Amino acid sequence: MSKRQHHLPPVLLTKPGYHGTLAATRSLGRSSIPVVTAGPSRWAISSRSKYTSHHVNCPNTIETEPFMAWLTEFGRKHSEKHVLLPTCDDTAWLYARYREQLVEHFHLGPNDITVIHGLLHKGQLAEHAREAGLEVPRTWYPRSQRDVLEIAQQAVFPVLVKPITQVLFAAGSKGVRVNEREALPAAYAEYASFGHGHTICDYDPSISHPMVQEFFPAASNGIYNISSYAQDGKLWGARAGRKILQRPRRLGIGICFEEAPVEEHLTEGLERLIQRVGYSGVFEAEFVRVGERSVLIDFNPRFYNQMAFDIARGLPLAALAYFGALRQAPPELAPEAKSAREPSDRVFTYSSAFKVMIASQRLSGELSGKEADGWLAWYDAHEGRRVDAVNDPDDHWPARMDVMQMLQRHLRYPGDFVRTIVLNH
Repeated sequence: MSKRQHHLPPVLLTKPGYHGTLAATRSLGRSSIPVVTAGPSRWAISSRSKYTSHHVNCPNTIETEPFMAWLTEFGRKHSEKHVLLPTCDDTAWLYARYREQLVEHFHLGPNDITVIHGLLHKGQLAEHAREAGLEVPRTWYPRSQRDVLEIAQQAVFPVLVKPITQVLFAAGSKGVRVNEREALPAAYAEYASFGHGHTICDYDPSISHPMVQEFFPAASNGIYNISSYAQDGKLWGARAGRKILQRPRRLGIGICFEEAPVEEHLTEGLERLIQRVGYSGVFEAEFVRVGERSVLIDFNPRFYNQMAFDIARGLPLAALAYFGALRQAPPELAPEAKSAREPSDRVFTYSSAFKVMIASQRLSGELSGKEADGWLAWYDAHEGRRVDAVNDPDDHWPARMDVMQMLQRHLRYPGDFVRTIVLNH
């Protein structure tokens, strides 16, 4: 990309506190693409990166009307169109839902709302995945308390109660584990009270009902993920990894990943899935290992938490998404992007969160001394082969901001820190 002589339009990235946004900011900025970050605070990690050209304040995406009004006005007042790339479920859905009004002011990917909604609505995703030959979990979609009572009699416990989509879901919870059938009605009713933003409820009222899904114990340390870029029904390369540690450890966001071989039968299934739906863009698909089975549990059609890991392994996802929105192919990147590398013992870590969690759970007894020492030994053994979510020797300020914000968050919400980090609940 450095050889390109023509002008490169700026890119606008929201959710500057997300690790995927930071990975994209650094990747695009290093390729001399101007990066503008937008969020409620100018102190977010991506906004403090030296590769950010400019930061602008904007409403949170959960405030749909103010956010869309701000975004439209931003596009209208800039004579040069910015490239608009989805950094989270909210923006992936909103950019597709309001694509017709945004395309006048921004460069956008080709996906319309039926494509994105079909991937972010877990019920629709499951239907598409089955038709593509991929295995999915056993899931129930209750519409009444009577349905919940019937499910309680059918299901094998424990189960998960989960939102049918994370789009405009203010609670942000990935789900709750229910261990006993007697507890399911109350747990379901409580979870259903969280609710989604009215914009997506107006579009699809079914999302107001959570789903109930079989629980896989292996999900705590047996998630296999495939990341790639889809274009014209084909995958431009793929990278694979295993999520070996998450926060909280039972059900949470990954903080440690190891490289893994790319399994061809799964990439073939994912190609059939994106062909069926008609999706183009960056994605990450998550599978849980159950014996010899690989069960698809999520498909993220946007930037994601550990994207820096895949960029470091030769898959320039942010650049591919950028040029895809411009309807331009980056030919100098294509040969590398299309080849899936064999694992080379690299790992991905969110080091600051990893160290806090290991130390806290050792003190609380959630981790034995032997377990904690094992994790620290694993971390030290990969010195020089770790890709970090935030730390980068070339770009110091995001890591400094991350530590300060983590400390501030734990001091402000001590109960949440004790429950999720110290006690692993």
